[in-house]
Amino acid sequence: MILKTGSTELKDKLPIHFRTTLRCYPNYLIFSDHAERYGGENIIDALEEVHASIKAEHEDFALYRRLQRFGRISLGESELSGPASLPQDGKTGMLTNPGWKLDKWKFLPMIRRTLEEYPDKKWYVLVETDTYIFWSTLLTYLAVLDPSKPYYTGSQMQIGDVLFAHGGSGFAISRPALEKAVAQYLEHKAEFEDFTSSHWAGDCVLGKVIKDSGTSLTWAWPIWLGIDIGNMDYNLTDYGHRLWCSPTVSYHHLSPSTVEDLWHFEQEWIARQDTGSPAFLRHKDIYAEFILPRTSKPRRNWDNHADEARGPAASLQECRGICEEDTSCLQYSHSEDGTCLTTSRPNLGQASVGIQSGWLNERISNFYAQAADCEGDGWIK
Repeated sequence: MILKTGSTELKDKLPIHFRTTLRCYPNYLIFSDHAERYGGENIIDALEEVHASIKAEHEDFALYRRLQRFGRISLGESELSGPASLPQDGKTGMLTNPGWKLDKWKFLPMIRRTLEEYPDKKWYVLVETDTYIFWSTLLTYLAVLDPSKPYYTGSQMQIGDVLFAHGGSGFAISRPALEKAVAQYLEHKAEFEDFTSSHWAGDCVLGKVIKDSGTSLTWAWPIWLGIDIGNMDYNLTDYGHRLWCSPTVSYHHLSPSTVEDLWHFEQEWIARQDTGSPAFLRHKDIYAEFILPRTSKPRRNWDNHADEARGPAASLQECRGICEEDTSCLQYSHSEDGTCLTTSRPNLGQASVGIQSGWLNERISNFYAQAADCEGDGWIK
């Protein structure tokens, strides 16, 4: 497991993994933009092998040069990510964040260092600190694939003519594919550093290297998913796959508290499984077993992503009444300014000050009970 973080987010988003996910991973490396010992773990400088002149002169490395001199103590409050994990600003990422400018440079050195540290593993999985990987589902998915063949699998994205696996969703690379990619990178290191300099997305840069080395992407959306578990579209069908019926390996843009909740949920789920039971969860299972129990009562300071304006309401209860009158309405929210919002799309939501949210329990339970059968929907190979 290759865990990617950065100095601007490390103290907010990494510690939860020490108590949860890293307890399950038999082998892992943690990469950042600054080498240090943190929480008893070695944090590797992913940028160490970037050409010295680039690190000394390139504008993207202004933060890196500061970190080399003063460490993380030099970071200002405005440069820190905080515990929240929000989607990137449009398609170009958080370009104003100095840590984001460094992020794209990490991917290629990370895969080379990982292969050096662990040259004999069957699979290499990259994950970010605001992503949760369902370990049991991941193992079941990888067991479907042949690790002796070059595989690069994840949630497909495209920038220009480069098709690649979205980094935030997590992705897996088999050893043959990684070996070819590392060889390609080392043979053309200067060219790929030039390409990285002119690009904005490191996962796309890595995708180009892997493609140039002869391995094509295995499209695996929605098994790998770059979406917050609290803001889903369970009716979504794309690329011939129903999200609802797909096994789920990952969710992205998660707060540390959600990562912790999901880890405890998965451990409890594993403990309940009988021998011979399917060793994986589908998105519909997450809905039934994780989402529904957390929507049984109204919640204060919570936004469940209701988005259809229904006019002013004096209270949450009045907003609920508006929702009940609409047979398609499943949930509702009420803000401090009196705005009532409803939606026919079921969702958990996320913490948000000044908003109250509620759900019509029978209706959101019926959403699960009345969904079309999933027979025939399974793994992507």
